[in-house]
Amino acid sequence: MEAERSRYQSLQITLAEWNDAIIMIRVREIHQLKSVIENEPLRFLTDFFVQYHLLLARYYLFLAAPQKAKEILNMLENKHDTLSPFERNLLLHVKGIYYYSTRKFDCCIQALNQIDDEYPNAEYYFHLATAYHSVHSNTFAYYYGQKALQFFQKTLNILRVIDSEILILIQLNAKEPFDMEQTKQQYDKLLRVCESVNSKERAHKIHNNLGFEYFRRKRFPESKESYERALGLTTEKTPPSSYLVTLSGYILACLKGNLLSKEELYQLANRGRKMAKDHQDPTGVFFEIYLLTLNDDEDELYTYIEKTALPHFKNMGNHLMNQHYERMLFLYYVKTGQTEKGFQLASEKMSNEISYYELE
Repeated sequence: MEAERSRYQSLQITLAEWNDAIIMIRVREIHQLKSVIENEPLRFLTDFFVQYHLLLARYYLFLAAPQKAKEILNMLENKHDTLSPFERNLLLHVKGIYYYSTRKFDCCIQALNQIDDEYPNAEYYFHLATAYHSVHSNTFAYYYGQKALQFFQKTLNILRVIDSEILILIQLNAKEPFDMEQTKQQYDKLLRVCESVNSKERAHKIHNNLGFEYFRRKRFPESKESYERALGLTTEKTPPSSYLVTLSGYILACLKGNLLSKEELYQLANRGRKMAKDHQDPTGVFFEIYLLTLNDDEDELYTYIEKTALPHFKNMGNHLMNQHYERMLFLYYVKTGQTEKGFQLASEKMSNEISYYELE
C-alpha cells in the first residue's frame, strides 16, 4: 500500500512538472517527462485520466499537431459535467489554444473568457491577448498582454517575457505608427535578451516585426534588411507559416521599393506559392497577388482580388487585409469607370461600419 501511495503521489507531481515545463517551454524536459508519464499505468486512473489527456493535447499543440489534440478534446467532450474546477479550466485553456492554432480566434476568446479565478495558470492571459490581437482588438490585447507579462516576470519565465513584450510593442504601433526610434530601441533590447537565452525563434519574430514597421513608414531598404535578417534566422524547425509570412513581407518590401529585379521577385513569389500550397498555408493568396502584380495585368489581378482574395480574408476573419484590398479594389473601380461596382462596394462597407459616436 505504501508503494502504491508513493507511485500515486509521484504521478501527481510529475504531471504538475510536465504542465510547468510546457508553460516554461523547457523543450528537453517536456519530452523527458512525457516518456516518464507514459511508463506509468496509473495515468489511466479516474483521478488522472482527464488531466493526463488534456496535458497530452497541450503537448500535441506544442508540437503543432492540432488534429491529434482535437481527437482528445472530442473524446473528453461528454465528460464536462464530471470535471473538477481545475480540469474544467484546463479544458477551456487547451480548447482556446486549439482554436487559436486553427485560426478560430472568436472561439478562442469565447473559451478563454470562461476560465474563472480559481485557475492557477495565468499563462492563459497571453493566449487571450494574442487572440484579441488577431481580431485587431488592440485595447484588450494590450491589457491582457500586460497581465501575462506580470505573470511571466513573477515566475521568471524569460522566453514568455520576451513574447509578451513583443506583443505589447505591436499594440503600441497598431493603429498609428509609434515613434520608430523608440520602437527600434525596445526591439534591440529584446534582441539582446534573445541572444543571452539563444532564442533564434524570437529573434526571427523581432526582425520580422521591424521589417513590417519600416514598411509601414515606407522605409523600404530598411524593411528589406530587417526581413533578410529574419529569413537568415529560419531553420528546418521553423514553422512553414512563420517562414512564409516573412518571405511575403520581404517580397512586398522589395516590390514597393523597387529593390530587386522582376525576375528575382517572380522566382521568390513562385517559391512562396508552391510552399504555401504544399503546406495548405493561407499566405498562398499573397503570393498569387504578387505574381499577378508582376505580370502587369490589372484586370486579372483585380478579378482575383474581388473573386478570391476578399472572400478568403473575410472567411479567415482578417479584417486588416480585407480593409486594405477593399480600398485597392474601390480605387480600381473608380479609375476604370466601373462606378456601379464602386458604389456597391462603398455602400456595403458603409453599412457595415460601426458608429463609435452614436455607439451603434
